[in-house]
Amino acid sequence: MSFKYSPFLLGPMRNARSRSLVFVALKLHQLLLTLMAQHDARDYLTSLVDGHRREANSSSSSRTTSIIMHHLTVESDPPNSSTDYAKGRASPAEAMHSHENSRNLKQVIQQWTSSDRLSYSIELIPKEDFVLDLSRLSPKPMFCSLPWISDNNLQYQRFVDTPMLKMTAKIVPHCSVMNHISCYNITETQVDKFVDMGNWNLFVVRGDTVSENQRFKHSSDLVEYLLSKNNPDITIATGGYPYVHPESPSMDYDVKYLKQKVDLGVDFVLTQTLYDAASYLQYVDECRRAGITVPIVPGIFLPSSYDQLETVLNLTRVNPPKDVLTMLHSHALDEPAVFEAFVVKHFVDLVRTLRQERPDEVKLVHFFTFNRLGLLAKVLDKIADLF
Repeated sequence: MSFKYSPFLLGPMRNARSRSLVFVALKLHQLLLTLMAQHDARDYLTSLVDGHRREANSSSSSRTTSIIMHHLTVESDPPNSSTDYAKGRASPAEAMHSHENSRNLKQVIQQWTSSDRLSYSIELIPKEDFVLDLSRLSPKPMFCSLPWISDNNLQYQRFVDTPMLKMTAKIVPHCSVMNHISCYNITETQVDKFVDMGNWNLFVVRGDTVSENQRFKHSSDLVEYLLSKNNPDITIATGGYPYVHPESPSMDYDVKYLKQKVDLGVDFVLTQTLYDAASYLQYVDECRRAGITVPIVPGIFLPSSYDQLETVLNLTRVNPPKDVLTMLHSHALDEPAVFEAFVVKHFVDLVRTLRQERPDEVKLVHFFTFNRLGLLAKVLDKIADLF
């Protein structure tokens, strides 16, 4: 099964084969056209569409073959990798190992939690041709996160050749980076290699689907394994669900499971896409009553079009309150400029409400950007007084 998109933004699609593929295909196609026209996230959605088709047509035998292929790739780095240095090319692994930003996320957490001002972080889509110009953003983000696009990460001969880590090597001299790591079909050896390269700031996700024979069935299994190494440089984040995880029977169940992961040693929680303040505040209250004390960072997705918003709502299967959905859907026919103005105002108001209601709780917000830094810059400009 080739498609295993695991960034936190899009969430699970485990029941894709049991549902009609027509609706999903149409929505993906619609979003693909929109983003390609904007020259944003082209590779990202191409991977998504192609992977969905592969998943729909996969069989048990192909899944077995896929697992075997994983074990034959990144578990064995070629012995002559030093030739990169001889040819004068920079090594992503060397860049990550040599820079303090690869291991300082705990210090970054201390900075934002001890400040009276708001801070923010961003998620970017790994693209080899994307250049992060931090001068476009004021202030600069506390860190950047890069999602685990698919199990294709495991099919490269070396992790350093993946778009995610190539992009990491470019960003890390300028900003702390938190890489996602997915449980899907990854082995202990692969995890060790990934961490040993200098990937010490990790957002641990389960992945979209769980294979029968994979080593880590739950994100808590991978969290426990990572922390068993007693590496003081490792910082671990995990996901939280203000609208309840789509596979969870209740909020109580969700919070109980999150508490287990936090008790293992998770440093902070990053929520799924958030559209209203009340749901976040209620979720935080539930977590605090359960004894969860680590920071809970609200995750905010800034859609560049209504089609993108609707598609992400469907794919993430989040369930905001009815009045919030009604409000979002009321902008279905907006012209692009009108929709952008709505997005900026709505999410600026959301951030301001969160800060006003819980200034001691909301000290950092995380923006899922789809690499649309221009839209993010407009939001930041409207909340500049909070930084």
